[in-house]
Amino acid sequence: MTDEIKQFFKAYWRTGMKAGCTENIPKEMMVSAPNSEGSYEWKLIPGVLTNEDCKNVETQFNITFPENFIAWHKRYFFEDCDCSIIRLPFSSPTKPLQELIDNLDWCIAEQLIPLGLIPFANEGNNAGPLVFDTRNASGKEDFPIRVYDHEYGGDVDGLSEIIFSSFRKMLTCLTRFLTEI
Repeated sequence: MTDEIKQFFKAYWRTGMKAGCTENIPKEMMVSAPNSEGSYEWKLIPGVLTNEDCKNVETQFNITFPENFIAWHKRYFFEDCDCSIIRLPFSSPTKPLQELIDNLDWCIAEQLIPLGLIPFANEGNNAGPLVFDTRNASGKEDFPIRVYDHEYGGDVDGLSEIIFSSFRKMLTCLTRFLTEI
């Protein structure tokens, strides 16, 4: 998985990428000072999250993330991860798991998690969250990914077909998409 993670971030992050919120951002992550609109150029910095950090989130929400998703999220700190068609949770060094926690701490997630559906990202057209489908999983390495239409309010009828067989396959496809555009 390490090579796929490296390839994804190589395809995703480009010199000149900007973010808009400078609150609590470490100086080593900022490539430029904020401009008149508050945007600044940022760069990836090595992540320092531990398995224990991720395990605490899993325990808090009574879920299990795929191991390769945890490896991906731990690799770097990054201020954005909007890939256009999919918005993955970013990892700020000052609040490294906050966006991931936000994806789990809302009314729809409260209804999906007991069903074995774990929201972790967002579909790029605002249809709703991407979910790991753990319902028929035998291991923790990886799970199929589906879109959940938030307009269904927790009803399983809002669940799409499998859009990626695994997080690994999603990274491979996103890397290809980002490289080709």
